[in-house]
Amino acid sequence: MEIRIFIGISLAAGVLSCAAEPSAVCLAYVGCQQAYDEATGTGPVDVTQYQPGGACWDSAENAARCTADCQTGLDLLSESATAEGLDLAACSTL
Repeated sequence: MEIRIFIGISLAAGVLSCAAEPSAVCLAYVGCQQAYDEATGTGPVDVTQYQPGGACWDSAENAARCTADCQTGLDLLSESATAEGLDLAACSTL
């Protein structure tokens, strides 16, 4: 019985240790998207997957894909904000 409990705890600890923290790019994207939504009165766009505890951070593969997606989103929002004459410091590209 004690061995099974230990194995269960070890497996749970291993899974938890695989979780990644949100990348700086994704944190910037989340801030930019929220600022853009507020400034334009649109949205809100659901960015929960990019925030801490979101689906993006459950594996290294997801983290890499999401970070690339966040960079693309940040670039597009920055371009849109500039084109619309919005001065959104949160949308400065990294």
